[in-house]
Amino acid sequence: MEGSGYFIVQQKHILKKIRWLWILCLLLLSACTPLYFQAHRPPLEPFRIQSLENFPHRELWYGFVFNGEKVGFTHQTIRPIPEKQLFLITSEAHLRIRFLGMDKRITMISEDTVRPDLTLVSYHYEQQMDGKPLQIDGGVVHGYFWAVQKMGQETKTLEKKLDGPLYPTSVINLYPVLQGMAVGSSYRFTVFDSQTQSFEEVSQSVVAFEESKKLALEPSFKIDTHLHGHTVSTWITPRGETLLEFAMGGVLITYREDETHARQFLSEASLNKKDLILDFSLVKTEKALPCPRETSFLEIILDGISGNLPLLQGPGQEASERQLNGKTMAVYRIHTGDASPEMSPKPSLDSVNRRLYLAATHHLESDHPEIIKIASEVTSGAVTPREKVKRLTGWVAREVKDEYVDSFSALEVLHTRKGECQAHTLLYTAMARAVGIPTKLVAGLVYMEGLGFLYHSWAESYADGWVTVDPTFNQVGVDATHIKLVEGPSWTSTLSVGTVVGKIKARITDHRNSCKR
Repeated sequence: MEGSGYFIVQQKHILKKIRWLWILCLLLLSACTPLYFQAHRPPLEPFRIQSLENFPHRELWYGFVFNGEKVGFTHQTIRPIPEKQLFLITSEAHLRIRFLGMDKRITMISEDTVRPDLTLVSYHYEQQMDGKPLQIDGGVVHGYFWAVQKMGQETKTLEKKLDGPLYPTSVINLYPVLQGMAVGSSYRFTVFDSQTQSFEEVSQSVVAFEESKKLALEPSFKIDTHLHGHTVSTWITPRGETLLEFAMGGVLITYREDETHARQFLSEASLNKKDLILDFSLVKTEKALPCPRETSFLEIILDGISGNLPLLQGPGQEASERQLNGKTMAVYRIHTGDASPEMSPKPSLDSVNRRLYLAATHHLESDHPEIIKIASEVTSGAVTPREKVKRLTGWVAREVKDEYVDSFSALEVLHTRKGECQAHTLLYTAMARAVGIPTKLVAGLVYMEGLGFLYHSWAESYADGWVTVDPTFNQVGVDATHIKLVEGPSWTSTLSVGTVVGKIKARITDHRNSCKR
């Protein structure tokens, strides 16, 4: 759920009984939601609340549903600070979900102090994920943003000069209410996202005024919000109340509930028996692939990519579109190793991209003395960039234990020496950049024997030409079941892969490997 934000819904009449959750999810997942909403005549005048001081909804409880199962709740309050003419927005969220048989629990607490116009003054953020604490304190002073992050024994600071107003993510659904809602209105503003620790532009559009008698949804403004490459649809009444919100194409729903039912979630032993993330994200194929790590060539057709993500090329990957049964499909042909048609001629790397893929970021601390020291020791005596890449890949594969725990940064992985594919990739990328090897982050699909295609992270390094690297599997020149869907210089640049999760269907048309089974 990291990086998804708080998807908030508020409604008294819908979902008085839990059975409504399943009905709503079935409606959404059947792709028939347009049938359940009807256009309604909009108000003659735009609706607007002049200031947060006039906002009537000061305490709210919400529940989260993911893919038909309740996974958590959040409690939000808005309290005035009269002596300072400010407001404190507090959100406390609890999420619990099963993944690969493990019970993952996440707690997030944020306290945002804002002005009546919602601009950020200061904030405090705490997160517990897999038993690991993260704390961030910060604010805006004289046009500068500052933050101090504490994670275990490690402390990091951040300072940035701002070009304009900055808002916390907790006010995203309040912003259009204060700006004035009318069909056709649009807004743009910048938020600091504590969950990803990044500055992001939010764009919003009021796309309709509609109701749903089947869902007991009173006439409301429908607002589409774009953040991190994702679109969230929200219905807000002319009173400023959020009634319903869909994220991830309706797979993630948030709804209003009372405190008793919200807190009951934490003690319900029957909750989340399903492996929700695995069930939802797994891409199955009719044809099984034995010995996937030995696959040298793969041709596969993916339904659900075209129109959602760009078709990325190389190294080793060719992607194109094909019309099949009246639909546009993405066709990938993937080679591994030096047999790749992209390996020759070798593409050059201009100075701008070289700096981009060598830069230290909040999650990739390639300029930290500890990372520089170990990366230099591991690559000592290596003559070529390719040899350095192989040494770093092998070191990360040996030293980082495979465990399904989330990681906040490369430095954390270096200290804990455990994590999943993202942890391996973060540490490898930071170490490669630390010794002068431009490296990008990649996310996509990889085939796991006995399951199918799962979402996965790996890297590409520029070593006299781009070379694929998977430190989780200790591969330099990854096997051909790696399908690259997104890439970029930072962790947040790969978040758009979430736009296709749960939507992809796959058909393998050809493959080669050296498996003797």
